[in-house]
Amino acid sequence: MQSDCDRFIFEMGLYKASIPKGLLYSEIHFWFQPSGPSRTRIGLTSYAARLLTDLFRIDWKVYAGEQVQAEQCLGEVESTKAASELYSPMSGKLVDINAAAVNDPSIVSLQPYENWLLEFEGVPERVMQPQEYIDFLAAGWEETVKMLKGQV
Repeated sequence: MQSDCDRFIFEMGLYKASIPKGLLYSEIHFWFQPSGPSRTRIGLTSYAARLLTDLFRIDWKVYAGEQVQAEQCLGEVESTKAASELYSPMSGKLVDINAAAVNDPSIVSLQPYENWLLEFEGVPERVMQPQEYIDFLAAGWEETVKMLKGQV
């Protein structure tokens, strides 16, 4: 792990995951950013984007205006490596879906912190500070490598 003024870097073998210090994080690899009074934008972390690699489809099962519960299935992402369901990292009213990310999911792969996915009315209940998220990634990295190599 390296650090500079505004972000941590988590070494993922040959790749690096940038973890901005100004955001909060979830164990399921979403970042959180306040977007107004009692509003929160969420997106995939660079760690998640790197593991998925080259997103080309996002299919939401939820719509703006709906109440969403933490751990509810939000939809599915598909990449060149895998298809994966996305689960909500927080409860609240879903107020917006980023149409640009739906129309071109590759922007999330290329710039995960500039391209949010969903905006909620509410604040996340369980969050990690950037250093906590780095420690969480480090603690699980060996298992992640085994999974990537098909050993789990």
